[in-house]
Amino acid sequence: REDAEGPRKRREDIREVPRSARDDNRVGDICAAFQQAVIDVLREKSLRALRQTNSGTLTLSGGVSCNCALREDLRAMYEKNGIKLLVAEPWFCTDNAAMIAFAAMLRLQRGITSRLEEEIDPNLALA
Repeated sequence: REDAEGPRKRREDIREVPRSARDDNRVGDICAAFQQAVIDVLREKSLRALRQTNSGTLTLSGGVSCNCALREDLRAMYEKNGIKLLVAEPWFCTDNAAMIAFAAMLRLQRGITSRLEEEIDPNLALA
């Protein structure tokens, strides 16, 4: 369907998978390819960030860190390149609690505190 944003599929159209695609491994292949594409992007962007910050350690947390394929890919790549990978246990990764707690600890170590009465800013920078 066309609208102000250009061609766009309706949600119902996207959810409907033709029977022919369900009868073979195409859906699984597409999902695996998508997962690998996401892993490739995360690996490359994290390597770039490590180089730009001259850091030898990456901390992986949040929901995405529960992905076993991502964990293994990063472990292998970082081990090969001498980069330390810190990965939170899966039970700490159901949301971003570990990342927020780590950011709060770093802020507290630098003497940055806030009062409970302060206004909440959901877009507050972590760095």
